[in-house]
Formats: sequence, structure tokens, C-alpha cells
Amino acid sequence: MWQAQSEAKGISLTAQPISPERHASNAVRQKPRVTWFRQWNTDLDDALSRLPESDACPHKLFQLLATGSTGNRKLIALVHDKGAPVAIAALRRTQDARWVPVTHYVVPGFVLPSQPGRLLDAVASLGVTVDLGFWRSEREPPSHEAIRLLWSEPSFGMETSDDFEAYWRKTGKLYAIRGARKKCSGFSLAMNQPGAARTIIMEWGKAWGVDKGELADRITAAEYLEREGRHISLMLRDGDRQVGGANCFIHNNALVAGVYFRSREYEKQDIGTYILYLTFEVAQKLNLESVDLGGGHAYKQRFAPARGVKYETRVCGNVVRYQFDRALGKLRRTALARRTAE
Repeated sequence: MWQAQSEAKGISLTAQPISPERHASNAVRQKPRVTWFRQWNTDLDDALSRLPESDACPHKLFQLLATGSTGNRKLIALVHDKGAPVAIAALRRTQDARWVPVTHYVVPGFVLPSQPGRLLDAVASLGVTVDLGFWRSEREPPSHEAIRLLWSEPSFGMETSDDFEAYWRKTGKLYAIRGARKKCSGFSLAMNQPGAARTIIMEWGKAWGVDKGELADRITAAEYLEREGRHISLMLRDGDRQVGGANCFIHNNALVAGVYFRSREYEKQDIGTYILYLTFEVAQKLNLESVDLGGGHAYKQRFAPARGVKYETRVCGNVVRYQFDRALGKLRRTALARRTAE
């Protein structure tokens, strides 16, 4: 199986770093305290119950993601100030040795449970370098002295009341979409079949070499939100063969693209184009307001215009640690390049 990489991977191909100086602040901040844990416990239960709950990631789902087994590649930090919880930061170590929240491009519209306005304070207090993806955020992250890098790039989407075909005609994509619809007309489409979300994620991960821990977290989130009516899986079949699929979220009355896969054996049928077309069709049938394809890939602009901005930041409150992490990352990349060349 092979598929187009999607927004949910959180990798930007076109974004450019923005100078962190513009996010510097002269304000003196009182840093909260941090207590680290390897496992969930009653202290974290109590703290989580005292933090605001998000519809995008309910407390129960956050706890499931924080405690999902990935060996020793997860850490949980309770950030507190004067006895009151500020945030709970559950972090996962990526394959390329970055720390990211366990929700990183796993659920849209959420980073970690925190008191209003204290997210960056909490992450800065951790003492490690953390990459944050503001997926489906309405605005640019607030300024903070611990922001070392900030990226931005356009995201693409349309209102379901828009004339899809008029836009596709304008970008020259309409002919390909009509051709894909004709070629795939004999395939069957199923929505939210048991096990479909898991299969789509596993096939996506197989093609892109995603580690098992991240895949497990994605499956946990997809299955949880599907039970809540906020996740849609689309599975395309040719008889008994699974030839393509898409996982999408329902967030703020929009159908948000997640991960996609398509079978290499069906390249001639242009499965990828057809599945993206189905994203728009399903959004209309569900009476949602819009479709959000996300950013990161230029091909998306042929399906929908730019209609928002996606932000990513690199945050570290310890300058020495940040410089050390940068140097270590450079050494890792050099070593990997040498091994690849051998």
C-alpha cells in the first residue's frame, strides 16, 4: 500500500522559520514548578480534574494518550504554581529524537490541558526542547521569550456552500476528478466500519515508516472520537480488497483531513484524487460547514484555496539546553546521512 502523506504527520515542506526575536519579551515571568512522572497516578488525576476540559480532546482521551505504551519514550510532567495545577504535559519522543506532546497532530485543535494563557509558560518550564503544532488554531501563538523558532504556512479548505467544481475548473483539477470518479465508480465506499480507522492508520504508517507507538496513539484517538461522533473513516473497496481510505475529524463543524492511504496497485484508477474528492462530498452529505485539508503540500491548493494559517513552534525555556539539543540534533543528522550513503 502507498498513500499521500497528510496534515496529520505534522511535517512542513514549505514553511520558513520566522525570527524568534519578534517573540521576545522583557516581562519577568515567575516560572512554575515541574514534577515528572513515568506513570499516571492519583496526583495527576486530581490535577487533571482541576484543569479546563477541551471538547477537542476530553480528559479521558488525554489520559489514554498519556498512558499509552511506547516503552520508555513517554514522560508526563505536572506543572504547578503555588499548589495549583498549571498544566499537564504528556510528551512523546519521536523517531528523530524530538519531544512533542502526545496530541501532536493526533487530534486537531488541542495541545495539552492547561490554564488559560499558560500553555507556553508551562512548556517553557519543562527544561527540554518541545515542538508544538497549532493544528486548527484560529490565531498565531502568543509571544513568549521561550519560543526559539516559529514556522507558518497556509492551510487549504473550502466552505461546503462554495462551488467546488468552479474552483476545480479554475485550477485545472476538474478533468482529473471527473476521470477518477468514472474509474472508481465500481468501488464500494463504507463509512465508520469496525476496524477501518485502525487499518487506514496502519497502512499509512507502513508506507511512511511511522513507529508503532505513534500509530497506537493515533488509533486510540480515532477510535475514541469515532465513538463520540467526531471522527469519520472512509474505506474504499474493490470487492473484498481494501484499495484506499481516509480518516477525518469533525472539529468546529468542519471535516478535517487526517491520514489517507491508497493502494499502489490501483494507480491507474487515480484512487488518491478520488478519495480527496470524497472528502468534499462527505462533508456536504453530513451538513458540515467546511472542509479543511490542512497545509504542508502544494497539491492541496488544486483542491481548495488557502483559507488559513498553520503554525508550529519550537519552545525551550533553558537556553543552554536548547543549544545542546541543536548540536546533538546536527550530529544525529550527520551520522544518519553517513549511514545512508554507505
